[in-house]
Amino acid sequence: MSDREQASLDGEVLTLTPSQRLVDSPRIVVDAVFFQLHKTGIARVWSALMAQWSASGFARNIVVLDRWETAPRFPGFTYRQMMPLRFHHSLAQSVALEAICKAEQADLFISTNYTIPLKTPSLLYVHDMIPEVLGFNLGQRVWREKRKAIEHASAYVAVSENTARDLRHFYRTIECRPLRIAHNAVDSLFTPSSEPEIEELLHELELPREYCVFVGARDVPYKNASLVFDALPLLCTEQRPAILCVGGLPTLEAEFEARAAAATVRVASLSDAQLRAAYSGALSLLYPSKYEGFGLPILEAMACGCPVITCHNSSIPEAADAAAIYVAEDNPSELAAAMMRLRDPSVRKTFQARGFERVRQFDWKKTADEVERFVRNVAREPAPKA
Repeated sequence: MSDREQASLDGEVLTLTPSQRLVDSPRIVVDAVFFQLHKTGIARVWSALMAQWSASGFARNIVVLDRWETAPRFPGFTYRQMMPLRFHHSLAQSVALEAICKAEQADLFISTNYTIPLKTPSLLYVHDMIPEVLGFNLGQRVWREKRKAIEHASAYVAVSENTARDLRHFYRTIECRPLRIAHNAVDSLFTPSSEPEIEELLHELELPREYCVFVGARDVPYKNASLVFDALPLLCTEQRPAILCVGGLPTLEAEFEARAAAATVRVASLSDAQLRAAYSGALSLLYPSKYEGFGLPILEAMACGCPVITCHNSSIPEAADAAAIYVAEDNPSELAAAMMRLRDPSVRKTFQARGFERVRQFDWKKTADEVERFVRNVAREPAPKA
């Protein structure tokens, strides 16, 4: 194999020189493209995996493609600069990725999103099947890219049993390819905050002491924010908590403002430390989603001592098990009743204890070790495609 490879993109010429190859193969190329695009839960998952691989030494096997210097930095990894992703140049991107894989003598390629090389075997980390299950327009470019990535992959990691089932249901041709379940876990940051930390956040956001947290994009129908705002008017005024909406649009949508029943509603973008304090002081996390690939906010809230009200669907029971209160996804009365139930200190204490116990079942080191073993196996013997 040549020491130098060249690839062209938009007239730019990439001159590729291989990094020092370690004796302990395999050699893995990871495209950290997701960090260029979003700062959502998937970025949190990849940061957690990279931190564990840095500590374990597996990082020495990995070349991270850093787009616009957005990839998190951990000791042990080799970093290569990569041009920003351009969806409208997917073929040119694949050519460039293949050239890098060849230059690095890569045994396996892993993308944090849906990028693929031309020929190098790849492993795809599948976080959810929301577009397929909920009937999105799969003709949109991003979902066409997802399909290509799924079809190109030699093996898969799914974050839940439910996501694995959905993947194989919608993509029958991959049934014989290796697949490993690797549950997400909770960052060690998420532990109960001190009372001064909670009070500081309440003062900053002008929140009353009794409030519930809603996490996610309110304008995305499957997140089911409507259920929260339909439940509020069913609570008497003196027992109606404030609602802290974390994430989504920076201002409350007009439809929800009109249905807030004179409740205090705050919309905020919070740092992890602030989110930890928000969970710690809340009466509950309201998580009435109609579908999740895993449901990481459930575990984050539980780790902070925040009881969770959610819906029994998709992967949510895999995360919450019996540590949450479940309500029907279309029944505001059930949600209102659950919110009232958690006003009882003894009930809150029961679900806090269940939550702490549930969170202990998930561990990032265990997950990262399982994924590492799977990656090593797949890199040694890439599965033939159907």
